[in-house]
Amino acid sequence: MQAVGIDVGYGVTKWVGPLGYGSTPSVWSAAREDGAAWGMRGTRRLLVDGKAVCVGTDAEAPPDAHRPFGDGRLADPEALPLLGAALWATGVQGDIALGSGMPLGRFAQERESARAALEGRTLHLGDGTHETVVRIARLVLRPQGVGAALWLLANGLLSGDGLGTVIDVGTRTTDVVTLDLGDGHPVMSLCWSSAVGLATAGEALAADAAREVGWSPPPDLCTAALAGRAVRWHSQPLPAPAPYLDALANGVRADVRRHMGDAAGRVSAVALVGGGCALLGDRLHGMLGGEVVQLTAAEAVRANAEGYRLAAAEAAGL
Repeated sequence: MQAVGIDVGYGVTKWVGPLGYGSTPSVWSAAREDGAAWGMRGTRRLLVDGKAVCVGTDAEAPPDAHRPFGDGRLADPEALPLLGAALWATGVQGDIALGSGMPLGRFAQERESARAALEGRTLHLGDGTHETVVRIARLVLRPQGVGAALWLLANGLLSGDGLGTVIDVGTRTTDVVTLDLGDGHPVMSLCWSSAVGLATAGEALAADAAREVGWSPPPDLCTAALAGRAVRWHSQPLPAPAPYLDALANGVRADVRRHMGDAAGRVSAVALVGGGCALLGDRLHGMLGGEVVQLTAAEAVRANAEGYRLAAAEAAGL
């Protein structure tokens, strides 16, 4: 049995497995006639339980694109192509232990439905040339932020005296996990989830763009603009990202300070993870007294998936 960690995010799906790690935008579409038949660039297709789909950058543009907008992503059939594509990319086959998770604020409500939908499920995957069968023999679930904390602790990246705080800014939520660094136990009163993330900045950017051109740009274009890409909507460039990222950082800062209160002074280490933190750069530095753990952007993005895999491996005795 092999262990795999998959983080199905609202914006990006990340995975860690025997072949390393990777990511893809969390979007898929049903496969149509390939453009290669017209003498143009073809798209990669994946068969998930007999259904031909295109995932990530190969997916069709709206309105045919499917994105995980709602809660309960792991239990929703809409997430299955994303999970299938991630499992295919890891190269696993046969029985596996799958580690995954959901926002901390939804964990209690969603874990049982996710387990009922996925544990023991067999997936038939293929690319038209090769096929494989993967059975999720064990599903191990951890909240977002907790996955990252497990990986940071295991690698000695979150250490010291006092408290350690992991701040995970994602597409739609910010999850905060605070640990007692003396024994590694979570301080439950200082762990929470808030409905603020990159989508918050994207909505503000979309509103300003709509005032300029009369039409509101879709979320994927706003996300691309926040990442610094030159994006045009109705022939007009979308606004520069800096003011929206500044506002998001200020919102996260205010939320963290409100929840932490006087405990902020006890924090000796802060880890900033998730795609949001990767884009915000050093904007969140200094909001708590602790030293910021040095992570690359890639490490920040995949931290939860890394921790999910560790949890799955431990639970399965691997």
